[in-house]
Amino acid sequence: MNLVDVCEGRYIDLVYIARHMREIDAQEIWPVTFASTPEDLASGIVHGKGYKFVARYNGLPVSAWGATLSRPGVVGVWMFATDLWSKVALTVTRHIRKDLMFRLIEDDLVRAECWSSSDHHTAHKWLTILGAVKDAELEDYGLNRVPYYCFSWTRTRLKKEGKFDVYRSTSFKATADDNATSTTNAGTSATSTHAR
Repeated sequence: MNLVDVCEGRYIDLVYIARHMREIDAQEIWPVTFASTPEDLASGIVHGKGYKFVARYNGLPVSAWGATLSRPGVVGVWMFATDLWSKVALTVTRHIRKDLMFRLIEDDLVRAECWSSSDHHTAHKWLTILGAVKDAELEDYGLNRVPYYCFSWTRTRLKKEGKFDVYRSTSFKATADDNATSTTNAGTSATSTHAR
C-alpha cells in the first residue's frame, strides 16, 4: 500500500525536494529567485512568513507548496516537486482546495497570485483547475527572459462567482469521499491519504 502524507514544511524535506526538483520547475523558479542553491531556497521558505507544506510518498519528500506574504493582504503562492509529482498530485490539489484556500480566506487576504513561466503548460492547466485566472503577462520577467503569466484568486472574484462561501465554509477535515484520515503531527494538521 502506498501512503501519501502532508505535513508542515521542514528544512530537511524542502531541501531534498529542491535538490531533486523537476527540470520544468527548476527552469521556472531559479531565474526569478534570489536563492542560488537548493539550501538557500529551503532556508528562505522555512524562515519566510506564510504557509509551507510538504507531501511525502512512502516517507520520501516529493512536493512543496505554500503561500508567502508579499504585501498587505496579498500572498504569492508557489509549488515545486520532484519527478514523483504524479504520486502526490491529487493529495496536494485537495489540500490546496480544502485547507490552504480556507486559511487564506480566514486570514482576510484579498489576493493570492502565482507567477508561472510561459512554457510551463502543465502548471497553467493545474492552476486553472484550482480556480486561478490568468490575469497578466509580463515580458522578460526573470533572468531567462521569457514571459511569465500571473494567475490569481481574488476575494472579489470568489464572491462574484459564488465560491467565497464554499471555500469559507470548508475546513480541512478528512471525509469519507477523500479516503483520508486526519492526524496531528507536531501540533500541525497533517493528512495521510492512500495514493491512487
